[in-house]
Amino acid sequence: MSTSVRVNTHTYATTHVATNMLRSVRQIIRESRLSPTKMQDDWEILESGIKTWLGTGHLRRLILEVYDPTRPADVDLVGRFDFTIDYGYYGDGDGDLWLDPDTVSYAVRKNGSYPERCDYRIVADLAPGYPPVSGWSTTTLRSTGGFTRHSVGTTIGGGSIGADLAYYIRRAQ
Repeated sequence: MSTSVRVNTHTYATTHVATNMLRSVRQIIRESRLSPTKMQDDWEILESGIKTWLGTGHLRRLILEVYDPTRPADVDLVGRFDFTIDYGYYGDGDGDLWLDPDTVSYAVRKNGSYPERCDYRIVADLAPGYPPVSGWSTTTLRSTGGFTRHSVGTTIGGGSIGADLAYYIRRAQ
């Protein structure tokens, strides 16, 4: 007689990566001296979308755009953070789940804080064919023209899913 046990590590990995991406976004917001209230109010909607699209493999990036609402719409971006998803991060992994909050703090320190008047939004960049999730809508990303992208590496790992973090800084004129 033999016994076998099967654990769905994909479900655990998806939940871990989704939750910790949101925690990392909240950490960036807090450490950048932005108000976390808007994010807290939308937590359930954010979590539902991210978990769904990670589970289906449609989430390509989770993006935090920081903008100055007093500037014209085509030049209002003041900073951005991208969590880029790698679904083959650790293909033969053993289900190891981890988070590196120090790397997130490092990215915020390198990026700096924002003026009080700044606001933010969280955008999901999705692959075609994604399933709809209540509370989410389509949008267009703000232009990163004039900015330089800096990658700090993988900050979240969960089974075969990894999330790399990058931040954008305006180039000196």
